Amino acid sequence: MKINADIVNPFIEAGISVIKELTGIDVRRGHLTYRVTPAPAYEVSIIIGVFGFVTGQVVYSMKKEVAVRLVQRILGDVSAKQMKELFVDTLGEVANMITGNATSLLNKRQDHSLTITTPAIVTGSQVSVRLVPTPTVALGMYTPYGPIEINLSLERKEEGA
Repeated sequence: MKINADIVNPFIEAGISVIKELTGIDVRRGHLTYRVTPAPAYEVSIIIGVFGFVTGQVVYSMKKEVAVRLVQRILGDVSAKQMKELFVDTLGEVANMITGNATSLLNKRQDHSLTITTPAIVTGSQVSVRLVPTPTVALGMYTPYGPIEINLSLERKEEGA
């Protein structure tokens, strides 16, 4: 794995900043662990691909209760029907904003270009997500509602490759 603090830190910065901006809640940086796969730890997962001088995938993971509370904070006073209709799109947009902000920071620092894919959102405790087993850095973030995990399975391309 060719991932270091220069790649990890923008995701931590963006995660804390975006969630605080959208919800008004405090977010704390948590654990940092290494895994053999970016498999999500919780039943709500948002997967985004990253391409450019760094390539791979970012997998956001949280418990359903955490996702519901975050979406409620973002959407405000909406009906149960609206909440259900907007739930997945809102989560996708949050992950998109975090990944977009992080890649924007990386683009500025590296003077290169990264692009991201449209988010894929998977929810449910009976659903399993199988991802290519690649070395992963798992970043924990703690909110008053519970943990959020950002799994970075990214590899820096070699110059000239």
